[in-house]
Amino acid sequence: MISPQRVAIFASGSGSNAEALILKAKQNKIYAVVCLVCDQPQAAVIERAKNLKIPVEILEKNKAENKKEYEDRILKVMTQYGVQWVVLAGFMKILSQHFLGYFYDKILGQNKVINIHPSLLPLHRGLNGYEKSFTDDTEFAGCTVHFVDSGIDTGQTIDQKVMVKVKDEDFESFKARGLKNENDFYPEVVENLLRSFNG
Repeated sequence: MISPQRVAIFASGSGSNAEALILKAKQNKIYAVVCLVCDQPQAAVIERAKNLKIPVEILEKNKAENKKEYEDRILKVMTQYGVQWVVLAGFMKILSQHFLGYFYDKILGQNKVINIHPSLLPLHRGLNGYEKSFTDDTEFAGCTVHFVDSGIDTGQTIDQKVMVKVKDEDFESFKARGLKNENDFYPEVVENLLRSFNG
């Protein structure tokens, strides 16, 4: 029997995408979430993960350590858990090429690190994707799942899901629809991608 792919979720915030990914993993057995990494000790995602019986590693960056030292500390934890893929779900730190190189797959030609971004890339890279998508003059918004490289939301697109804008909709409603879109879409994309690595 083929073992599920071993996934670490990195998150910094409320954790709705992390929870959706964990629930999908428990259903499908294509991938297993072996730990959650969080850099914010008060983040709501920690409680979500604990409630779902996922080991939590709270790894704050110490002021005394540089980026490489911090990432080496995370990589040590990844080794301990035998992590094969990193799935970012609102993780608010940029990962360096040093970190990403640890997950580089020659056959895939990509780092086995995945992110979701709340816009139809290449539109609105970086912070405030929802705000920028809401105020632009396009008819559509949506989200993009992509491989992570050392740029900001510049990695190769895996898939996108379009969301039609609603006339006179307020921002809170727009963002709520967008998050629901993400929560439904992200686990499906991760499952479909990782299924191909299970034979």
